[in-house]
Amino acid sequence: MKPAKDLPTSESGRAGRTGWIVLIAASGLGLSLLFACVTPFAALATLAALHLRAEERWGVIGFVWITNQILGFGVLGYPLTWNCAAWGVAIGVSCGFAVVVAGALSTDRPAPLALSLPFVGAFAAFEAGLYAAGRLLSGSADAFGPPVMRHVFWVNAASLGGLMVLYWLLSAVGGAFGAKPTGSFAGALR
Repeated sequence: MKPAKDLPTSESGRAGRTGWIVLIAASGLGLSLLFACVTPFAALATLAALHLRAEERWGVIGFVWITNQILGFGVLGYPLTWNCAAWGVAIGVSCGFAVVVAGALSTDRPAPLALSLPFVGAFAAFEAGLYAAGRLLSGSADAFGPPVMRHVFWVNAASLGGLMVLYWLLSAVGGAFGAKPTGSFAGALR
């Protein structure tokens, strides 16, 4: 896996990045509706950091975050309170932490380290940001207990794996998103 700064600038490289942008944005919408408060932002930030240039990753994660907030307040019935709005901001800041850490940990390490280190770092940074916000904002103390953290981790891990498999399948079936089909799942990391 190439560090994000070394991503290809060729037509196929741009098409592959466009595919990741579409997949991250669309799945961010769907996963926000499916999981509401447990939207797998760490998984999405990891994919963005690994497969997109800096300006692209900030744009797509910003889009996913603002769309999550619009869906939350407009469709899912989040309460219109200052505290809830402040938690929304805290989620956005934590997304930023996750993108920065995942990007800093992305290198040419062999799989599975090429994926696992940025993901674990993004998850830890995202949750640390929320934990810090929880010290200032009112909320449930149980939100950071072991059962909840395990659940949130597995939602993120399953989403990350599922999106990688989906991208690989779309690429393998006719070269969707301009990516070249590969003979192994490891090729999806390129």
